[in-house]
Amino acid sequence: MKQYWKTKLNPFDAELAMMVESLTGKPCELKNGGNHYFFEADYEKHNQPEYILAIWDAIEGRTGNRLISIKDDAERHALLVRVKFSKTEYPGLVYLDRDDRPKPAAADVFRLRNDAGPCVWALQVTRENVGRLLAFVGNGEMEIERRPGGKATFHFRNAVGSVYAHAPEFSYIVHIKDGLFNVVDKTTFETKYKQE
Repeated sequence: MKQYWKTKLNPFDAELAMMVESLTGKPCELKNGGNHYFFEADYEKHNQPEYILAIWDAIEGRTGNRLISIKDDAERHALLVRVKFSKTEYPGLVYLDRDDRPKPAAADVFRLRNDAGPCVWALQVTRENVGRLLAFVGNGEMEIERRPGGKATFHFRNAVGSVYAHAPEFSYIVHIKDGLFNVVDKTTFETKYKQE
């Protein structure tokens, strides 16, 4: 029998399940609750109060006012979560956030058009480049509007996690120094730089 209720889930719901799995190290299965869905966040592998609170906070932050309830079942080592289905179409999130050391060499090398000055590492924000963007800056996610001609934006933590940056599709992310990047619009960047 087909599970038609799953058509009520949006990309944020799927991402929430993947986030819970990554935090707990256990599978997270969304189940139908009628006008909502529910799941268990099994924290048996990470049974420390501060870690459980971090999982709780992450779930609250992702679900916002759609969160119906979240309860801690200490005997089962799980948070029991209920979330309303959304009536809004949310943007699609293509890649999950990941924390790696930035790898400037994952980008392309550009030189000033007048050949003066040093080369820079930079990468254009495109849907095809998401894997390289993740390696380049070490974290992030690509958000794509769910409508014809919808725009994409790459979000990432900049300056070693202290600033959240937003790079629109076709802009360039330019490596400044370790952990610090600059977002430059396409016209400005391509007027100033050429690819090696």
